[in-house]
Amino acid sequence: MARLLNPDSLSGLFVLLIGAFAYLSVGNTEIGIIREMGPGYLPRALAWLILASGGVLTVRGLVRGGAALPEFQARPLLLIGLAAIVFGATVDRLGMVVAVVASTVIATLASSITRHRETPVLVALLALGACLVFIKGLGLPIPIWLR
Repeated sequence: MARLLNPDSLSGLFVLLIGAFAYLSVGNTEIGIIREMGPGYLPRALAWLILASGGVLTVRGLVRGGAALPEFQARPLLLIGLAAIVFGATVDRLGMVVAVVASTVIATLASSITRHRETPVLVALLALGACLVFIKGLGLPIPIWLR
């Protein structure tokens, strides 16, 4: 039982679960052939790659064993989840810059080793990068600032 309860094998089982969900989500879409790929070809291929990588991780964890699971910490889980929710809830109403700033500040509180003096630089770079990539580069209709 100790061999199963290590970070590598549990991560592998989680990736296997994601791969199985992806494979089942493809459903009965037409696969086609490599010359004439159907709409289900790439999603099914990616699902197989996810399943394969999950299998490799699981087997590696079972064979090698490994360190015991670290102690569960709720703070990072809650704050990173909250940061994602805040971003999704604010990006349309308050704009990309405000959403990135708010979610990044919340996410930096998740770690006890965060250097809070560096947070403003991180926030500025992430906000600028997000605006350049998603709004200017990809042309997504997301407001930069408050509407």
